[in-house]
Amino acid sequence: MLKHKSICSSLILMIVMLLCSSMTTYAKEMTEMSGHFDEMEEGTIVGWGWESSSPNTLVPVHVTVTNQETSEVVGDFTPTAGVYRTDLEENGIGNGSHGFRIDMDWESVADGSYLIEGWVDDLKFENTVTYTKTSASQEDTKEAADDSQSAEAADTNGMRSLGVFRTTGYCPCHQCSEGWGRHTSTGAIAQSNHTIAVDPRVIPYGSKVMVNGVVYTAEDRGGGVRGNHIDIFFDTHAQTRQHGNQNLEVFLVA
Repeated sequence: MLKHKSICSSLILMIVMLLCSSMTTYAKEMTEMSGHFDEMEEGTIVGWGWESSSPNTLVPVHVTVTNQETSEVVGDFTPTAGVYRTDLEENGIGNGSHGFRIDMDWESVADGSYLIEGWVDDLKFENTVTYTKTSASQEDTKEAADDSQSAEAADTNGMRSLGVFRTTGYCPCHQCSEGWGRHTSTGAIAQSNHTIAVDPRVIPYGSKVMVNGVVYTAEDRGGGVRGNHIDIFFDTHAQTRQHGNQNLEVFLVA
């Protein structure tokens, strides 16, 4: 009987020790720093970094840009992540002042594929990004070919050009939707690659238009959307920033 009690006590002690070890590991993970790259904005490296145990403290990040073919490091940056972003605050990333932007001089590097990595202290970002540098002449040639194909496709499918519109982006965040989220003025639920906000005097609700090769449906309108202006719905704020302001030709789908 005493032997049985001794064995039980030993087992209980082992379980307690394992639980304490797990809690210590979890606590350590919770205090570790974290970082993430967002989608690049026309060559600008965008992301955030913070320390969860000190959520309102600004932290330095370390970012490198490496040529994937030659393994040469062509960019080495140590900015402080201190740019305020509403999307960070809304998603519980401290007080939101943890963003950073790096203007990489892509013109100074050779054409090729580049790996972008980041660290906060000794902890690596939870993701990496790649950027492909091509010469201006190649980009111009590709853009001209894409425009030609779009025009040919429009003619083939009986689409009619409505002219060049100013296009912007919006998402479900409070800053963009002012509390509406994915709800639209027509009652539809906004979806990426589908929903656009328009001036219904120019493009009636329910109309289908092609913008940059994607067919959208006019389901919403915004206070600042007037005349030849289309606001394209995206899932994230990073995607809206990546789109920015662009002047694009709009085709009415027959």
